Amino acid sequence: MSGKKQRKRKPPPRWRRHLVQAELELPPPLASSQSSPGASDSDGTDAFVPDPEWWQKPVVVGGLATLAATSLVATGIALFSAHRERAVAAAAEVRATALTMRAITTERALRIAPNPRSWSATPDASIRWPEPPELLDLYLPVAYSQFNTFAITIDKVNAGRVLIVQRMVPDSNRDLRLSLNSSSFGPGEYRIRLQGYTWRGERVDAGWVRLVVG
Repeated sequence: MSGKKQRKRKPPPRWRRHLVQAELELPPPLASSQSSPGASDSDGTDAFVPDPEWWQKPVVVGGLATLAATSLVATGIALFSAHRERAVAAAAEVRATALTMRAITTERALRIAPNPRSWSATPDASIRWPEPPELLDLYLPVAYSQFNTFAITIDKVNAGRVLIVQRMVPDSNRDLRLSLNSSSFGPGEYRIRLQGYTWRGERVDAGWVRLVVG
């Protein structure tokens, strides 16, 4: 043998073995690799898919969604009804307070000049409804009139007659004076009509007053 490395010779063709492909069985598929219902494996067979839980079924899910929507609607209706009932109760409380006669705590003088011709186009006086109640000393000057005895009628607009005073005589200043508990007058517009008595006892219009309490 020489110093050079001896090259490895290939075996003769008759010594070579032909390669043979071996058919091996594939392992079973894992549970996580299962496909959706109706899918097939690579060999064409249907894959096994387990049934969903009862709470995952479309019928149950649809029923729960319908129940939630119904509960939401019922809650909205209940809240609206409660709000309306609170508003009605508050309005009733205000009306009861306005119509209940209560004790007065202070006094206030109110002087209003009547219109000697007819009802005024705008209120002759406007006052805030006092809370707590007050004793209102109402002065109605009638020096412009020749009558010595008067009748006073007070009506509340859209409600009815409140007060009638007959044969009232003015004081030395020619003022008709009324003392009223403000709790007997609720908020609204009041019309005061003055009439003078003739020597025959007949009543003749002598003045008009529009009073707004708000």
